[in-house]
Amino acid sequence: MYPTVFEHNKLLLIDRLDQDYFPAAKIPTEYLPLIIPYAGLYYEQDDDYNMLSQHVRLGPFSLWLHDVFAHKDIVLRPYTPFHLWALHFMYEDTLRAVSPKTPDVFTLGERQCNLFNLYSHMPRIPMPGGKKVLSFHINILPSDLMLLVQHYPGLYYLANKRVQRTSSVINEQPYRINAVCNMLIQNILSCRYIETTAAYFLQRCCLDLFLNFAQQDAIADQIAPYTEEQAALFHQLFIYLTEHPQLNHTVQELAKMFNMSGLKLAQGFRAQFSLGLVPFLHMQKMMMLYHLFMQKACSLQDAVGASGYPNVEEMVKDFEKYYGCNLTALRRNM
Repeated sequence: MYPTVFEHNKLLLIDRLDQDYFPAAKIPTEYLPLIIPYAGLYYEQDDDYNMLSQHVRLGPFSLWLHDVFAHKDIVLRPYTPFHLWALHFMYEDTLRAVSPKTPDVFTLGERQCNLFNLYSHMPRIPMPGGKKVLSFHINILPSDLMLLVQHYPGLYYLANKRVQRTSSVINEQPYRINAVCNMLIQNILSCRYIETTAAYFLQRCCLDLFLNFAQQDAIADQIAPYTEEQAALFHQLFIYLTEHPQLNHTVQELAKMFNMSGLKLAQGFRAQFSLGLVPFLHMQKMMMLYHLFMQKACSLQDAVGASGYPNVEEMVKDFEKYYGCNLTALRRNM
């Protein structure tokens, strides 16, 4: 069903035709803190390496995490059994990929993200002994991405990009994992929900990662470099907003707090985080509400008070639109 590799070559399946998961009880205990409860698991090991792979199917998205530790020098051979696009985020270290069909070398840089157009051939990714990486990627069929554009126009530019008929990187240069993407990924990694309660939350996180990347790719040529002082100021703003999602701030109020014009604040925030300030405030509010609703002791009226909404009806309407779910059914499935 899948290619056979030998000796120091190790097959890394980017996606699979089947979902014959590995029993969680047989995973080494040191990996247990890393496991997302809702994920299906695969585990492989030999004298050369250990690899824990986690998979979650989320509507049009196929979410994968690969924790790989090389005891000895190995060569990872990524393979997908069908054509897909993979939004990839790299953590913990850097690897360099070499395609058998081209002499080009591509660097998978630590804390960088790229969108790959992948077909069924296997590049070579040498991995020295003693190195550990976390590869996080969200797969989607190109046709499914086109369907999402109907509901999320922010994906239009990305979905309509011209690509090669061979495996390649779609973006012209690697992009950094900005603070918004990192926050979304950390929410995925720390998600303790299961079944339906996990599915809606994780699927929205995947969608927001694609929307963020699409925005970053669309405005890449327009972003002027920021000084360290400016970057530090926007970092302080980001931390403040993530720590106070219950507060209802206007752009002008935040501009006054951080001593800059409203226009400069809005433009700078979008340039730094590939997301508008107002949509980010809404994202924070929705994530806070999701976690509140997953607490049985929290009533809808309690949530209104905690989130600053004027009434239950408006709060529920925004929440259901954002997550594409029925709140009553969601809470029933807790």
